[in-house]
Amino acid sequence: MENLPRGPRRDYRRPRNDRDTRDLYRDHRGSYREQRGYYEEGWYDRGYARNREYRPTNGRSSFQNSCPPLEKIARVSLWDKPAPGFEGVSAARAKACGLFPEPGEPSRTTDQTEIQRLLSHAATNYRSQAFQDSKLTPLDSRVAKTLILRADFNVVRLERVKKYLENYLLANIVPNVNYEDVKIQMHPTQDPRTVIVQTLRSTVATALFALTGLDVPELNTTLSFERPKEYVVFNPNDTSVPQEPLEDVVESSQLYVARNVPYGTPREKLLELLQPLGKVRSLAQVLDKLSYESKGVAFFEMVSEDSEVLTKLNELAIDDQELQIFRACENPERKYEQAVILSAETLFGALQSDKISPHAPSEIVQFLNCVAVEDLVDSVKYNDIKVAFEAECSCHGHPEKVLIPRPEGDFRPGMPTKPEVGRIFVKFATSEEAQKCAEALAGRKFNGRTILAAFYETEDFSRALF
Repeated sequence: MENLPRGPRRDYRRPRNDRDTRDLYRDHRGSYREQRGYYEEGWYDRGYARNREYRPTNGRSSFQNSCPPLEKIARVSLWDKPAPGFEGVSAARAKACGLFPEPGEPSRTTDQTEIQRLLSHAATNYRSQAFQDSKLTPLDSRVAKTLILRADFNVVRLERVKKYLENYLLANIVPNVNYEDVKIQMHPTQDPRTVIVQTLRSTVATALFALTGLDVPELNTTLSFERPKEYVVFNPNDTSVPQEPLEDVVESSQLYVARNVPYGTPREKLLELLQPLGKVRSLAQVLDKLSYESKGVAFFEMVSEDSEVLTKLNELAIDDQELQIFRACENPERKYEQAVILSAETLFGALQSDKISPHAPSEIVQFLNCVAVEDLVDSVKYNDIKVAFEAECSCHGHPEKVLIPRPEGDFRPGMPTKPEVGRIFVKFATSEEAQKCAEALAGRKFNGRTILAAFYETEDFSRALF
């Protein structure tokens, strides 16, 4: 290697006046090349030296700013397309044929001849086999097992209130409430003074509802319970009275709670006090687990044609101690009632009669029987379902929110899910738009399923009471 002379480094660069004055870190391709003459006359008009958004399209459509993101485009239409071989077949008949092992799973066979044979066989007996033992009352719903609790949670913690309610159920004998039914769950809402109480049975919710308005010194707060707006009262319209009043809590529109009853009051004395005002069908007291004596709370079912019977009941007293009596099963604002036990034989007739109260108009519409739980686990299928529903609902109004509850992250086929999973909730700007959309989509096919639509209370929706 040749030895270079030592000394200060020389600047071999070109003179400063001949250097390129461009900023090498910025893009000046259009203006610089135009000034330097890189393009001949006419090239600028063709758009080669302009920015990309200003270039001419030469009559072709430009989708640069109008094309939505790919995740908002439903890949395949899911509307009014039943599964192959099940065109014109109801969901009940398809399930009764035995081809589907679990809800939402594909058919066991794809042979069209075998499908038609099983469907024709199920057409004669699916009603008796699939729905013979299927009965439904309002007490079976999740709403009947839910309460809304108001208390001053700035003074007392949520865990202490929950423990107090569970200890109340464990320390006392509450009719129709077993040891395994005591567990409750409490969830906070957006209102810091309100929580949602969920029980395992409707009888437990009714037993806790008897504590409404009670001042609890050990919690330093007052517990106030109320029913959800979706609560439906069971009103059997049965005026028959047994010879001896039952010792059970019979949940119906005729059930009352008697509070402030003196401790140790025998059942016979309370029964003698109530019978002059109406026919007592059942009477059950809350008893202490150790002494088996009355703890001051009783439930009774009374049949009376007097419209002022509740006022007269609150005038009763035992040993100069006035009783506090109120209805245990009531929806004072909506007054929803069901007067029939739904079954396969009574379902269609009951829906066309006045034995079920119609739902009040609302801005919320819930769609049922729309999706399988397995489709909600897959993010791609979930997105397709949400986009398809939002687009279809936009044709009938202005949906503000589309909510599709999903199962837990560790869900596996066959695992139980929450009751709201599988339903789709859509919130509209007005109740008129919601009614228009419900009437338009009810009965249509979505992903091979017949859609059911119904209103849902706005207040319960805002509290996530599904």
